[in-house]
Amino acid sequence: MKRKIFVVLLVSLFFLVSSISMGIKVEEEKLVNNIQNSEEFCPVMKLDLKTAEKWEKEYNNAKFAYIDPNLKEEIMATTTYSILDLLEYTPSERNQGRCSNCWAWPSTAVLAMALNLQEGIKDRLSVQFMNTCGAEYTFGMNTIECCEGGTLDMFASFYRSTNFAIPWSNTMAHWHDGVTFNCKTDCSEISKTPNYPIYEIEAENIPTRNIPTEDAIENIKNVLHQEKGVYFSVFFADQTDISNFQNFWREEDEDYVYDLDYYCGNDWNSDEAAGHAMLVYGYHDEEGTENDYWMVLNSWGINDNRPKGLLKWDMHINYNCQYSNQYAFAARTLDVSFDPDPEAPEFPTINGPSSVKIDKEYTFEVSANDPQKDEVYIYVKWDSGFGGSGWLGPVASGESIEVSHTWDEKDNYVLRARAKDTENNIGPWTSHSITMPKSKSNRILSYDFLKQFPIISRLLEKMFAF
Repeated sequence: MKRKIFVVLLVSLFFLVSSISMGIKVEEEKLVNNIQNSEEFCPVMKLDLKTAEKWEKEYNNAKFAYIDPNLKEEIMATTTYSILDLLEYTPSERNQGRCSNCWAWPSTAVLAMALNLQEGIKDRLSVQFMNTCGAEYTFGMNTIECCEGGTLDMFASFYRSTNFAIPWSNTMAHWHDGVTFNCKTDCSEISKTPNYPIYEIEAENIPTRNIPTEDAIENIKNVLHQEKGVYFSVFFADQTDISNFQNFWREEDEDYVYDLDYYCGNDWNSDEAAGHAMLVYGYHDEEGTENDYWMVLNSWGINDNRPKGLLKWDMHINYNCQYSNQYAFAARTLDVSFDPDPEAPEFPTINGPSSVKIDKEYTFEVSANDPQKDEVYIYVKWDSGFGGSGWLGPVASGESIEVSHTWDEKDNYVLRARAKDTENNIGPWTSHSITMPKSKSNRILSYDFLKQFPIISRLLEKMFAF
């Protein structure tokens, strides 16, 4: 009976699509024009409690960023500091439009700053690349969907899978129209060359929680003085808090200093809560005054009051602010390397199946060459979670280690491996995609045909897992 209903529904949809196809295209064009001509959008990441808890778990499993003790005197002597000149950006084009992918913008900015610092290459990196290709390079609980919310951990996971970033100027790599319909772009349409190889990338936490406010401030300053961008996320407890921040953005100018402590103590509303992420690129801290603030770059484009897309907020906030068990703020950065450590083992080689079945054990052979021919240890992670094999070995350089695993949930995964030598020089990650074949089903409607109509195709994707 269910199958008959399903067939009838698809047939009905087929005739519906055929009869109103031109109408849909016209309505989409009208909607795009309305979006482009309407009041600016200030989108945030809507999230339920389960998602918030997952993101908090990711945060708690990340390592802490290095705090350089040698920078203490330099920081004490500095009143105003900025590393914005490390970033290539066009204010009017730094606009996420209607997409809820604010997190991708500061993440990409931190990556671009690192590229400039390490390689002397000042280039605007593509945000569209991850937005369009996320689902092809990430699997499991950290799958990146077009225009959806995410975290710095998910960003790092994507680039561990690609092992390269691409310029904004590549074919179809620019941020498109910023509306829902940019999801219709296929990953194959985006040129992957030229690119910038990435050998190591991990999300890190800047220590700001459960310590005195002044220590939290000093730690963020320390990372900035290392010339690393700071990814700063803010959770809003309800729609009132979201609107307050959006109105501040629209109505105040770039010199106005906002107080984020406004949110502390508010009740978390699971139906309305949301998050937003921005780039902290500098600060002003003048001794003897209270007008101390972080310098921040947003991704909501520009307006008459904000020609550079910038804002400021008070530095002396409660970094331990929580709604129930959910922290309001997080300061993070990336540990990224564009050049391999010449002393460390090279990319490991992973030999084994790329298609598996649930509840069946599979064996993989992993090996890595060390430039000095030192013995090596191998570490294997089976998916996007936090578990792993631990360091296995040592074995001779180039010798394989056999590892076995059984997947107990049906999904797609990324197996990753890295090596270190007996001198504790750690090499880069290698990724190996694992897929599980899905059961075949008769499809009356062609998915390629339906992709001409994003609204209907996305509805069907959610209903029937096309």
